[in-house]
Order: sequence, then structure tokens, then C-alpha cells
Amino acid sequence: MRQAIHRLKVEPRLGSRSPTKAMSRFTEGLSRRLAKECVTCMERIDGAEIRTPCGHYYDEQCIDQLFDAASKDEALFPPTCCGKRIPLASVRDHLSPTTLASFEDKRREFGSQRRVYCAKASCSRFLSVQYDSTRLTMSAPRLRCPDPECGTVTCMRCKLEVKEGVHHRCDKDVEDVNALELGERSGWARCPGCETMIELNQGCYHMTCRCKMEFCYLCKKQWKTCSCPRWEDIEQTNDNGWEGIASD
Repeated sequence: MRQAIHRLKVEPRLGSRSPTKAMSRFTEGLSRRLAKECVTCMERIDGAEIRTPCGHYYDEQCIDQLFDAASKDEALFPPTCCGKRIPLASVRDHLSPTTLASFEDKRREFGSQRRVYCAKASCSRFLSVQYDSTRLTMSAPRLRCPDPECGTVTCMRCKLEVKEGVHHRCDKDVEDVNALELGERSGWARCPGCETMIELNQGCYHMTCRCKMEFCYLCKKQWKTCSCPRWEDIEQTNDNGWEGIASD
């Protein structure tokens, strides 16, 4: 009888919890309730919580995907949340090495308006920002494509290939000039930033290039810095005899 009583005193009851385990479960439950939700996948964040300037939170996988997408599509650059730019410095430690390297390369390219790409059409790799033509000397700077399978030398002024052993002149080919003239007659405009030909949107003279240069179709100046009309000059006369420009 004494042995039975002794066992009852020293042995814990079945199903009882130690204070340490109870506190651990309480802490885990509290952490789950306080965990942030990723604005992209809508899942509870299990790990690093990355807060953006607008106050939303991302998990590491989703923020990495966001920056990876921005490095592949200029329309998504720079990465934003609620219209506010997400600084690279705030997420650098949460990006994969591949995404970080790719994004930093594209940041230099996408952040430039006057770009120089490899003159070889099958390569077209971004090389540098275009050289200031107002400071050119007799010899224009040239860049060799770093791609080991390419190695094409490109003139930074005319953006054409510089062939070895051949004297290079910064003149556009006749076919190139004719193509530009034909494009302009067809309603296309040449971007003053990267010199790409862009189709005119019907009725509006506001041109937006893929390099993010915004300019006036009529005078080629930066948008909203000129006095040109913003719409087609279609004169209309109202009942009072006033003439104006129709903007549809």
C-alpha cells in the first residue's frame, strides 16, 4: 500500500504538460498569429519578412521572382508595389545570386536612355551608354562585344559594326537612310534617345520609346518641353465661330 501511494506522489499524471512545453506551444501559437502574410502568394510568411515602402510584406521566394521578372521585362522595371519603387538595397540580401547579378546588369541598361547595343543583329547585347556626340573627336570610341562567341566591334557614335582592316566612317548606309526616310513618311518617328523607330499613335503626338524616352513626335524634344500641339490639328468651328483643335 505504501509503495502505491509513493508512486502516486512522484509519478506525473498521464496527459499532464510540463511548463516548458506549454510555454513553447504558446510561443508558437503567438508567432503564427503575428506572422505577416505575403502580398503575392497570400500565404503566411515562414522566414524573413521583407517589408516594402508601401507597407506590404513579401516572402523571399516572391520578392526574388518579382526582381527576376523585372530583369527580363523592361515594362516591369523598376520593381514596385502599390506604385512605389522597391529599393534594391532593401532586398539585396534576400535575392538569389543569379537574380541579383541579372538585375544589376539590367538596371544599368534599363536606366539609360541613350544605349549602344552590339551591331551584330544576332547578338544585340547591351554594351554601354551612347557616347556624347558633341564631344567626339576624329576617332569615335569603339566597343568590342564581351561575348566570346561574338566579339563584334561597334562604333559608339553611329552604332554600326567596325570591321577590322577597313577604314570606318560614321556614315549610315544608303539602305539604312532610305529605311529611316520611308519610316518617317509612314508615320514613324525616330527616338532621340536610342534612335529606334516608333510608330505614331493615332491622333496623339506623345511618343514613348521602349528605352523610356518620352518625346514630341513633331519636334523630337522631350515631352511637355515644347509648345507643339498634343493632338492632330483638326480644326473645328463651334457655334460662336471659335476655331480650335479637336482631341476626340
